[in-house]
Amino acid sequence: MSFRLFLLCSFVLLARPQDILTFLQPWRPALVLTVLATGAMVLGGRLKEILAVLSLAESKRYLLLFLIMIVGIPFAYYKRAAFEGVFLSYVPNVLFFILLVHQVTSLQRLKSFVWVICLSTLMYSVVGGALQSKDFYDGRFQAVGNMFDPNDTAYVLLALFPLCIYFVRFDEGVLKKLVAVVAACSAFVIILLTGSRGGILGLGSVLLILLLTNASGIRRSRKLLLVVMLASAFLLMRDRIDVERYLTLIDVSSDYNVSRVGGRVELWERAIDLVLDNPITGVGVNCFEVAVARSRELAADSYTRWQVVHNSYLQVVSEVGLIGGGLFLLIVLRSFLTFLRVSRIGAQSQSPETKEISALAGLMLLGFAGLLVSGFFLSQGYSTFFTLYFALAAAIGRIQAAIGFRSSTDESKGLESRTLSNPNGYPRQ
Repeated sequence: MSFRLFLLCSFVLLARPQDILTFLQPWRPALVLTVLATGAMVLGGRLKEILAVLSLAESKRYLLLFLIMIVGIPFAYYKRAAFEGVFLSYVPNVLFFILLVHQVTSLQRLKSFVWVICLSTLMYSVVGGALQSKDFYDGRFQAVGNMFDPNDTAYVLLALFPLCIYFVRFDEGVLKKLVAVVAACSAFVIILLTGSRGGILGLGSVLLILLLTNASGIRRSRKLLLVVMLASAFLLMRDRIDVERYLTLIDVSSDYNVSRVGGRVELWERAIDLVLDNPITGVGVNCFEVAVARSRELAADSYTRWQVVHNSYLQVVSEVGLIGGGLFLLIVLRSFLTFLRVSRIGAQSQSPETKEISALAGLMLLGFAGLLVSGFFLSQGYSTFFTLYFALAAAIGRIQAAIGFRSSTDESKGLESRTLSNPNGYPRQ
């Protein structure tokens, strides 16, 4: 029961049906389910299991980052915004991290969780797309609701859709395979329709890793089939894709983000200046907008608009300081290396479990790469999706270690059995 409640909570946090089906919003499903899932974990779980989760190196680093956010509140530019950002917005992320690592303790549970991610992709891309009005945001696709703009829509789907490929790669039933294909293809099309240049770069990184490496464990024939399916989806929707917007990536020197005040480059320079002025505690969680407006006023600039930094990494470093920002980047690096390490063990093993966990890690590597690239152009440093991959890295590391230990134990028992039956080691006549 506790695990099923966690899966339902995860669906609501990742797919955000309350943004698409607005009649759900008064019920606060994300808050209610997070509280219920946490209560079920505390009341139903053994204390040793919870302590084991909290004692993991990944958990310690993540909780230390959260502690640094709390410590920075008294020094924030706008203390109320920092307090609300930490305790009202980020606490659900912390609970989700602990819940995921506590609940996803086996390969079977991991597959069930990945199925929820696949359903979340389907919900966000197909249902959100179907309810989208004909008038796109500035000619660009945006999933229905006011939570995410077109760039954020691409970011969310990049984080989710690569994991759908697992159900194409392995035989988990015709229904799951069909749902996965629809979810992945629709997500691919919607990413293109968003007109997000950061999204197209993230999508390119996902496809390059998928096609040029063995990280996902997918055979070449299936990769070619996937390319054909994605190309077909592109051709069907090509008249609605703003190709000219993507072609501006060829010459970025004339883009407003580079040449104008208030563009991304100017904001990134402001963020670096704020880091140098506040190296220890930063300007406070969710306080970059206030800080950049104040710095413009002090410099007597005519442009005093409040703006976000549009870079997840500079967002975290400028708002929590060099120590917290360095820790955040360390968590990112360690998570990436965990996915890479586990994805490589499948080629060295004949165990079906090991091959499956290896393939899942490879697909997580794809999703994380897409998230990291698209997140470079968005202020998503505190998003649920970064937390999702941090927790997945911790969970898959534990599961792989357990499978490896079990396999080595079985091999040792087999060797011992063969030795006892033939102690001299001579060939049988």
